[in-house]
Amino acid sequence: MNQALHDEELKSALTAAVGTTYVQGGIKRSVLQKTSFPEGHTINFNLIEVPAGNSAAPHVHPGLEITYVLEGEFDLVTEGKPDRRFTPGMSYMVSDQDVHYARVLSDTPMKLLCVFVNKDSEPVARVVGKAEVR
Repeated sequence: MNQALHDEELKSALTAAVGTTYVQGGIKRSVLQKTSFPEGHTINFNLIEVPAGNSAAPHVHPGLEITYVLEGEFDLVTEGKPDRRFTPGMSYMVSDQDVHYARVLSDTPMKLLCVFVNKDSEPVARVVGKAEVR
């Protein structure tokens, strides 16, 4: 990855305020709520979108991700684990530092409500690879 692009994505992830929308690794993130809790940590509540037929870039969260599926059908691809299929109404958690991404299967864009809990000094996510070409 281009270092300048990585630095810009990191800056966006660290400074995104409530009401901010940004794209990181093909994932559109809209920050709905953000608060400091517990001390030294940040909780981010985001709407995540990936267009139909696309894949997000492999990424990690330096903390915990808790997700509820609003729309779309996708496979959650996690390094070292079997792929898991998700549809609206389902939920999942991704552990600290698990390399993962979503492969959108349906004609409907993927929309998720996600809660991220991470240290204040860390971004919500770090892109660690390129998205699949589909």
